[in-house]
Amino acid sequence: MNQEKIAILVERSKQRDATAFRQLVENCQPFVFRIAFRLLCDDDEAKDVVQETFIKVWLHLDKYKNDVRFSTWLYKIACNLCYDRLRVLQRISETEVDIDISELNVADDNNMEQSFINEDLRKYIVTLTRGLPPRQRLVFTLRDIEDLELNEVEKITGMSRAKIKSNLYLARQYVRERIMNYEI
Repeated sequence: MNQEKIAILVERSKQRDATAFRQLVENCQPFVFRIAFRLLCDDDEAKDVVQETFIKVWLHLDKYKNDVRFSTWLYKIACNLCYDRLRVLQRISETEVDIDISELNVADDNNMEQSFINEDLRKYIVTLTRGLPPRQRLVFTLRDIEDLELNEVEKITGMSRAKIKSNLYLARQYVRERIMNYEI
């Protein structure tokens, strides 16, 4: 759905048009779930965050300003909820996730299929994010997995550019070290 249609649905939703809001939810729910799942790595947790996100959107839609893209505002709400949940989960379980990398099937350099995105390696990288602290996981997921621009990551997280770059550097270093130790 294009930005104009979303803007119309948002304006109608601000006037408490439930049908417009339902259309907005149906349109935006897949990418909210995608970011929640990538950050939380748990289907049920992601579904809960999606539900909480749209409840917050409905309750605070009057605070949305049109000077920011609606998707950025939505990302910010979802990411804040995920970040809060990650901090709680981190306190509950401080143990590192064990990953059985022997089950991954990574193509070697001579394989022509490697020109396609290596799905197993991508899954491995996403799995590795489970070991990152919440702030690093958030920044890494938004920038390197979701491929958002740095200025949009700033708006979503509320972090300074320097803080984002610092967290991103540490997250990439963590992932890189684990990939380098991965034996093909």
